Amino acid sequence: MLVQGTNATAYLPQGSWEGATTGVKVVPIETSNGLGTGGSPTLITTPGVTNSCSSNSDTGETVCVANDTDVYLINGTTLTSTLMSGATADEHFSGGECENCGVVVDSSTNRALITIGLSTGGPGGFQFLDLGGTPAFETPIPAGATTSENVSIDPVRHLILSPNEASLYQLVNISTATAALFNNQLEEGVLDSAAEDCTTGIALATDEGTGDLFIADLTQAVFTPGTDGAPGTWTDPGSQFQNFPEFDDFSAGTDGIAVAPGTHLGVVTGEFGGNEEGVIQLPATSGTGTPAVVDYAAFTVPAPPTEDIWSQGLDPHTVTAYVSPNSHKAYAVLENEDFSYVAIVDIQAMLSAPRTGAHTVTNPIPAGIVTFVAE
Repeated sequence: MLVQGTNATAYLPQGSWEGATTGVKVVPIETSNGLGTGGSPTLITTPGVTNSCSSNSDTGETVCVANDTDVYLINGTTLTSTLMSGATADEHFSGGECENCGVVVDSSTNRALITIGLSTGGPGGFQFLDLGGTPAFETPIPAGATTSENVSIDPVRHLILSPNEASLYQLVNISTATAALFNNQLEEGVLDSAAEDCTTGIALATDEGTGDLFIADLTQAVFTPGTDGAPGTWTDPGSQFQNFPEFDDFSAGTDGIAVAPGTHLGVVTGEFGGNEEGVIQLPATSGTGTPAVVDYAAFTVPAPPTEDIWSQGLDPHTVTAYVSPNSHKAYAVLENEDFSYVAIVDIQAMLSAPRTGAHTVTNPIPAGIVTFVAE
């Protein structure tokens, strides 16, 4: 999502790790006149099949990555530059394979973090692209493990969050010239994606195939440096897997996750189809005890205007969240499997909607909570 002035715009890759088509759709999501009032989408042609995009709302630049080593720099609706990352191998996930596997922009430093496959020190790694002046890649950081399907950056604590499908929650301290890796090898969990409420340091990971979320409080985390070049370790005595029975029905369990920046509100999705998703409210404080989601609700995404049913997208997970520059509401943004629609979900309104039982929104959802925008 690119949020500038009163406008919010989605940059939507038209591919996944399994392929599909090339190109990036630029879809106006919101203007001062409201959701879905921004005009028609624009297709940016790309040489390769693009899987991920991330924007810097301070500069207006967007970075997208392809399944090969291509990295695309975009301003507005113009592809301004094509670069090549330092990926040297594929990473393999339950949802496909990729050389460039994802991207997230750290607006505080104007750098894009790309997750890449590495033949040495991998199978995964991280590489920063400095976007200031003439864009330049930094030396790749070998992870010594597979990266997360969706990493996150904490710009406050200067950490990369990378929970992977082998139950390893890796944190990378990027506050110093030489990045320092810290591993937390859990006893269970197919950890699929990372998210964080950076205002409190509450870190999250989804657990594919289950209705669980892993929740940790980074303000309580204990970091032990490694020796002789080996990664260090981190632990959090208050961390836990919290179960959400209503999320068990998601397609492939909990997979995608995002927290709207500066809020305690987030969204959790399945993958590879399904129309059952969820919204969560995180605690407003941290520092003591065991963190837990305060409230949550599962809901059924309505059918888009020209389709019979909503079908959630493929890997890497087609979900993000942003805060409206107009209403200041926290919105989740979902994309369906055939790249035809995005669904904009008012997270707080969904949490406040009538429920059937304790944690399931009554179907059909009240009008106005979900807005569809065509690609």
